[in-house]
Amino acid sequence: MKEVREDSVQEKPIEGNDEGGTEPPAEEAEEAQETDQDIAKMQQELETARSENAAAADMMLRLAAEMDNYKKRVMKERESLIKYGSQGMLQELLPMLDNFQRAIESANKSKDFDSFLEGVEMIFKQMCEALGRKGVSPIDAVGETFDPNIHEAVTQVTSEEYPENIVAEELQKGYMLHDRVVRPAMVAVSKGTGKE
Repeated sequence: MKEVREDSVQEKPIEGNDEGGTEPPAEEAEEAQETDQDIAKMQQELETARSENAAAADMMLRLAAEMDNYKKRVMKERESLIKYGSQGMLQELLPMLDNFQRAIESANKSKDFDSFLEGVEMIFKQMCEALGRKGVSPIDAVGETFDPNIHEAVTQVTSEEYPENIVAEELQKGYMLHDRVVRPAMVAVSKGTGKE
């Protein structure tokens, strides 16, 4: 066997590296630099996305709070409208109430039925005008074809004047509020002459 002497072993340099292998080749250095740039770019994009996400979350919370406040405000306005919605109508009716009170006081003093009747008729006219300004109108009944949507038939009567299925008599006036029936007219409907 041959003996190998320690001083005879020589280190061989790494091929392609003139300085003994301490620095990576130029291509590897460029790749590392590009990778570092890509990482830096991705980190910046991540920070931008986080910032946008935080802004969107903040905006969403603000919008949710605004919507909640809006709902509360609408609910409060609705409750107020229900509670005080008849205030305008009451303001229209109070002068009539005052006039009724004056008519009663006047009737107690003078006992003049004709002037009392005239006063009540004026109050009735005043009330009809006030209701008309609010969209209330009477339902036409007598002489009209019976319509179960606006008339409530309580009886049938024989009539020489009105043919069958025509309202012959109005027992209680009906009223509409704009296009909605508030109270149907209570009527007697003709069943004709009764002669066959």
